Amino acid sequence: MVMNVESQLYSFLVMLYGGIIIAILYDVYKLFRFILRPKRIATDIGDIIYWVLGTIVFIFFLYVSNYAEIRFYSFLGLLIGILLYNIFLSPVVMKILLFFYKHIKNTIIWTYKVVSYPFIVAYKILSIPLRYLSKVIGIPGKLINNTISHFNIFKRKK
Repeated sequence: MVMNVESQLYSFLVMLYGGIIIAILYDVYKLFRFILRPKRIATDIGDIIYWVLGTIVFIFFLYVSNYAEIRFYSFLGLLIGILLYNIFLSPVVMKILLFFYKHIKNTIIWTYKVVSYPFIVAYKILSIPLRYLSKVIGIPGKLINNTISHFNIFKRKK
């Protein structure tokens, strides 16, 4: 199929955009690896998933740009898009993604503390009379302490 210069430029720019999208996917994957710190096998599986998604994105943009005709400028546009993103946008996007991650993490921790606070207070209030009652009635203190200490959910780590 004969393509004029406008269609070739359009195809090049669409593939440039596709390269940026693939590089963004890589930054998101890099962030997940930073957060989760997976082992070797999980990293390999994640790499395979990333490359499958990257290939799907590449084929989609190749189809949108010039009906999946493989041309040199398509690969050049993809490569330039990835390089431009990595040079200019990747540091900014990673900072933004880390900012959102930290705020979401802090919000979840704060919510957990707010929700669990009444249970912690109830545990502290009820544990004192139970220990006193065990001494008065004569129930072995170890039995009560083992029962109470079995539920370590609300204890603070030292």
